Amino acid sequence: MRRIQPYLTDELYKHFKDPNKISSGEPFRVNSFRELVEHTAKLSYKNKDYLLFYRGQTRDHRNKAGNSTFYPSIYRGDYLSVQELKKRFHILKDSSKALAGLFEKEKIEGYKELKRRRAVQWSILQHYEVCSTPLLDFTQSLRVACSFATIDNKNDYAYIFAFGFLYLTNRISVNSEHDLINVRLLSICPPTALRPYFQEGYLAGTDDITDDYDSKTELDFNNRLIAKFKIPNNSTFWGEGFNRIPKNSLYPDKDPIYNLCKAVKEFVIK
Repeated sequence: MRRIQPYLTDELYKHFKDPNKISSGEPFRVNSFRELVEHTAKLSYKNKDYLLFYRGQTRDHRNKAGNSTFYPSIYRGDYLSVQELKKRFHILKDSSKALAGLFEKEKIEGYKELKRRRAVQWSILQHYEVCSTPLLDFTQSLRVACSFATIDNKNDYAYIFAFGFLYLTNRISVNSEHDLINVRLLSICPPTALRPYFQEGYLAGTDDITDDYDSKTELDFNNRLIAKFKIPNNSTFWGEGFNRIPKNSLYPDKDPIYNLCKAVKEFVIK
């Protein structure tokens, strides 16, 4: 995917010093949710050509060179062999076929589209954590990102990452110039799939998705990184008027698509 040029606020520029080295720099610390909203609002205004998306994580994952990395799960691993990669894509293919079959069998709304569009299949498999896919989860909601970063997090801090994507034109937006595909889960998932609606989820990946690439770095979303933040993992971060989304809201009970995906995982991945 194409690397973008971030435009930073004066405060963030003073911290990172070089907009091209954000991934190797230390995250910028903010003390409250309101402060984080204010920083990202300024970033959004500075980067008018891009739509900001977020990821919340318990850690700032770095490679051996010290750079933050954001690989889709199917490409993760310092020494990913061709054999292992092909195995992962084989599991993905089998899982996609099983998912499409179950959707049709259960007459889930939208099953015809799911059968013919692998991006829809992969999106559901990724979002319900069935198997590794070439797609990575994002959200447009800072509150969702911060909630994910702090839920089940035993550390003192959590991390929020802001990325610059192109403006969306369709439910599945593809841009060959930037080598990006972006999927709006709320538009492609059936209404019985509750999780994407509570999480305001999106998925993104490289346009020409393959198990054969020239350089793995072209698959790393640090190419779209605009800023990264460090937030305290405690109740004082949220402050008055804001609060974390409970885990049982982000992962709602009685989600029939979750049960269906669980069956796919048990059948394919033994």
